Amino acid sequence: MDLSVVIALLGAVILIGMGSVFRHKFITAADFWSGLEKLVYFVLLPSLLVTGLAEADFALLEPGPIVLVLASSALFSSLLAYGLRRPAAGHNGPAFTSVFQGIVRFNTYIGVTTAAALFGSDGIAIAALATAVLIPLVNLASTVALAHHGHHKLRGRALLRAVFLNPLILACLIGLAANLIGSVPAVSSVLEMPIPAGVVQLLAAVLGLLGGAALPIGLICVGAGLHGRLFPRESLRPVLAAILLRFLPVPAATLGLCLLIGFSGPAAVVCVVFQALPTATSSYVFARRLGGDAALMAQITAAQTVLSGIALPAWILIALAVLL
Repeated sequence: MDLSVVIALLGAVILIGMGSVFRHKFITAADFWSGLEKLVYFVLLPSLLVTGLAEADFALLEPGPIVLVLASSALFSSLLAYGLRRPAAGHNGPAFTSVFQGIVRFNTYIGVTTAAALFGSDGIAIAALATAVLIPLVNLASTVALAHHGHHKLRGRALLRAVFLNPLILACLIGLAANLIGSVPAVSSVLEMPIPAGVVQLLAAVLGLLGGAALPIGLICVGAGLHGRLFPRESLRPVLAAILLRFLPVPAATLGLCLLIGFSGPAAVVCVVFQALPTATSSYVFARRLGGDAALMAQITAAQTVLSGIALPAWILIALAVLL
């Protein structure tokens, strides 16, 4: 595996460890960490999504097979989580939401780094399209799961507000709209506004700086959420379920679908890679903000991030051997 991928994985593990040390040895005030999580959820992660989706270049790709494979595999992972809800989490709704996020969400940074290491600039373009397809889907699915099964038990209008006013979903819509405006001349000319270029560049620079802080601070928050025994007995079943289901049937189904429709080449490999990634940094903050089991989510995120050092290279080798 390319050294940059190893560094990305090790860096994520180190930041989680640093967060745990900071929380329990140096900055013990709960209000500090609560405020930091709000900053990640409402400002940093949305900035990362807006800039990433707005700047993605999809022009040289054939999106059809990529969209089909990733949307189908995302649906499969959601159905798999619901189908095995009882064995994974029993009757504990908040615990199920953490298992659900562990199965369906993915770490964008590691995905893009891996795609770039494998296929260079072509890999980055494929990864950009993969994030554009998956991020809105998994954020929507996670929001609905948390609203139904989390501590808050949202229904009706409250559920609709949780979905459509979710800052990460709004950021996806804004980023995709900005990409469309910039890449389609007809749309750009219709919506052209007399905004000085310097203002746009300044806004992009500010969002880029904020987005760049999302991953490290988010991982530190994950580490801060680890407390007591790292994997207490009551957490072993959901943690193991999230690990096994994320790293075995989900990428296997993605690979199988590629073979079924005759989809091969670098884009197919990247699709498998994205569905073999550890869960997203934002999963923990999601759980904290929307009533999930945040402590369990931190445990799942930490465990998947560490074990992805074994699972991800294995799936990369399989995908390269079968799909190239």
